[in-house]
Amino acid sequence: MAAEEEKKERWAALAKAREASEKAIEEAAQLRERTTLAEETTSKAREEAVFYKHAAAELDKEKSLVKVDLASAQEAYQEVKEECVKSEITRSAVEELGKKAREDLEAERVRSRSLSDDVDRLKRTLLEKE
Repeated sequence: MAAEEEKKERWAALAKAREASEKAIEEAAQLRERTTLAEETTSKAREEAVFYKHAAAELDKEKSLVKVDLASAQEAYQEVKEECVKSEITRSAVEELGKKAREDLEAERVRSRSLSDDVDRLKRTLLEKE
């Protein structure tokens, strides 16, 4: 009986060992699947990292170009602003010259009328003396 009992215990231990082995094999298979999935995910992440690194480099180039364009635009704006100020100064000076010219012209008209009146008076005086 003890032998029978021992045999049953061995069979139970063997069944238990088989069950543990099958469970370990199943867990190993799951771990292989997870490892494969992790490797695929890592590979995709590396590809994306390379892509984003390239995109960042392109954006840096664009940023540099935009900075150059901005500096050029600011310089051009400054030049236009200076020309605008010069133009305003010139316009103001031309207005002053125009005003002065109109005043001078009016003064010359008055003087011309006065001279014309004087000539007419002198002619009349000469005609009266003759």
